[in-house]
Amino acid sequence: MFNNFLRLLNRKYPFDIIKFKSIFIISLAIALVIYLYKPFGFVNYEKNKIIGALSFGVATFLCLLICNYLLKGRILKKNHKKWTILNEMGYILFVLLFIAFCNTFIFLFLIGDAKSFLIADIITKTEAILYVLFLTIAIGILPIVIIITVRYNRTLKNNLSKIIQSDETLQETDVNKQIFFPSLNTTDKPLHVPVKDFLFLEVVKNHIHVYYMENGNITTRIIRNTLTAIMDEIDEAAIFRCHRSFLVNLGKIKTAQGNSNGYKILLKDYDNPIPVSRNFTPAFQKIIH
Repeated sequence: MFNNFLRLLNRKYPFDIIKFKSIFIISLAIALVIYLYKPFGFVNYEKNKIIGALSFGVATFLCLLICNYLLKGRILKKNHKKWTILNEMGYILFVLLFIAFCNTFIFLFLIGDAKSFLIADIITKTEAILYVLFLTIAIGILPIVIIITVRYNRTLKNNLSKIIQSDETLQETDVNKQIFFPSLNTTDKPLHVPVKDFLFLEVVKNHIHVYYMENGNITTRIIRNTLTAIMDEIDEAAIFRCHRSFLVNLGKIKTAQGNSNGYKILLKDYDNPIPVSRNFTPAFQKIIH
């Protein structure tokens, strides 16, 4: 069970930078919640409550800017290919603690009279800071788990390509490299398709149906050959066998739904689902997780 939990934490997670608009909305929401609901004894704060609430909002805004654009956007960005659920949890927890520390600092050292809204038994500023940090962790852990779980599942459902394309092996794929599809009919013209244009192929009886993009449109070419012979010609990490009758371009996957019994894949430029059979599901789960 513990090993399964560790594998879960080490699953790939999309490396996202929060938009400026979202940071502003989050900060404003925090200021409004503090002003309207007056948590943590803020109701006892005797000075201007609007200024006090806005101070929380401004501190949150500045902390999110620093963490989002400097820490994550520059320093941590070099590890974006290896970003995992554990990395995201640690990052969000650090952001929460940073915000809590800065907000506590503002009230203790800039506005003053902070003891009136913290806790009557808190005597020193150090105790106040430690109390707020502890409170932040205690309150923030559950929302962090929920947020990450929801975002991860939403990504799997709606934008799986972010996770798949973060795979180091796929990052090294030459998308302009040509895939060769030979035909057993000597009169047929050989087919060469760039990796970036290939969607998938399907085996139909003794023929291979190749689907690819050409001039912005989906094109199909039927080739007389076996899947085994075609696979011998393909040496690309981006091309994945998901079924006994299907090969798919991992770089073209948009979403995937399913479980250990199989998946249904939707591609960016193709509307019909592509099956991932049960035999190939473990290998597929290893890629997306």
